[in-house]
Formats: sequence, C-alpha cells, structure tokens
Amino acid sequence: MLKVENLKALYRGVILALDGVSLELARGEAVAVLGPNGAGKSTLVRALAGLLPSYEGRVSDGRIELGGRDVTAAGALAVHRQGLTAVLEGRPIFRYLTVRENLRAAGHRLPAGELAARMDEVFHWFPRLAERSHEQGGYLSGGEQQMLVLGMALITDPKVLVVDEPSLGLAPLLVEELFEVLARMHREKGMALLLVEQNARAAMKLAHRVYVLEHGRVVFEGEREAAERDADVMEFYLGAGAGGFLGAKRYRRRKRWI
Repeated sequence: MLKVENLKALYRGVILALDGVSLELARGEAVAVLGPNGAGKSTLVRALAGLLPSYEGRVSDGRIELGGRDVTAAGALAVHRQGLTAVLEGRPIFRYLTVRENLRAAGHRLPAGELAARMDEVFHWFPRLAERSHEQGGYLSGGEQQMLVLGMALITDPKVLVVDEPSLGLAPLLVEELFEVLARMHREKGMALLLVEQNARAAMKLAHRVYVLEHGRVVFEGEREAAERDADVMEFYLGAGAGGFLGAKRYRRRKRWI
C-alpha cells in the first residue's frame, strides 16, 4: 500500500530533516515508527500526507508510492484521494464547532446518507463522543479531542491511516483505551496503519513491524519480535535491563547503533 524509498526532506532549503528514509507498509499491516524528539517522525508524516510545503519544507530526493502510484510531489488533496489519511500531532480539530459539526466537516463531500452511517460508526467506536456530540470541540478533554480527530479520519474511510503521536499528553489509562480501539479498528476494518509514536511500549503491542528513526535516518527495521529481542531498542526505549547506569548505557548504545 505504501512504499518510501531513500526519502530526503529539507526545511527552508537547508535544514535536513530526513536523510534517506526507506520503509514499507503492506495492505492490512500495522507498522510502528519510533524515535525521540527531533528524529524526523513528524516530517515523515507531513511528507507522506503531501503537507511539507505548508511547513516551508520539500522532498529533495527519494520517492513515495501509494497503491503503486508515485505521489512524491502530489499535494495533500491528491494524496487523500489515493486513500491516505493522516492524523497530525496536536489534535487539529475545529474548536468552535461541535463534535457532530467536526465530523460533518470531515465528510463534507459524502452524500447525506453515507455521512450519517459513517458518523454512527464513529460513535460506535467512541461512545464518549456520542455522549458529547453537541459539545464544542474546544471544551472536550485531551483524550476526547484525540478520539474526535481519529473519528474525523475514519469518516474518510482511509485505506492507509497514518497517526502521529496519538498518546501525546494523555494519561496512561486513556492511552491504553485509545490504543485498544486503534487495534480493534485495524483488525476489523482491515486498513493499513502507520503509527508514529514515542510511546514505544504502547506502539509495539499493536504493530507487526517496527522502524526506529534517529537524526532523520532509519537505525532499526524488523519484526516486532526482533525489536523485543534487540537490546538497543529495548534498553533505549523501554529501559529493559539497564541497571543503575541507565543514562550512560543509553548514550553508549545510541552512539553504537547509529
């Protein structure tokens, strides 16, 4: 469904944010992209969604294929029409519109009957949104806003769903609830899911395969089980087996695996 080859991306013509990233996402697969702040994760999402120009960025080299078609230079609308929907970091909703109005805005191109059916589906996945359907988006909690932005993405019925940092700023119980719903949606709807996260523990429970980004490059690629066996991944992201000198060990591992 999605193939990225040797992707390089610049901001303002000089700041290199992605330095030869390659990855693949098969039909119906769930893939996690992990990495610390500044690794290039959000830049990757913007590039996939055709949004880099909106952030004074551009793809300088490489190729993005979606469903076998080259969308490297395609705009956001063209990418969306090919079946990719991206949920950006920061919970971008219309804060002065109600929950229902936000969902209608996301599906404004749909016939009325189809839009109503998809809204019912969103309320099935997120019952809390149904309870607050007439509340303005800005009055929702952070977790409810994240549910709403995911619901807006589901209204578009994506073939490929890219989600950037869905756990950011949420309490652990809400993160667990949100990822359970994402896992169920992925299984039951059969869509390809690219999950871009810092919360490695939550992401790896859901993903079939894992990529790790650092400094705009892929430093690890493999099946989830391989990631769980890899001492570098486990120690740096999950703190497993680190002992009393966690900071020093992390530093040595990062220097070694880059």
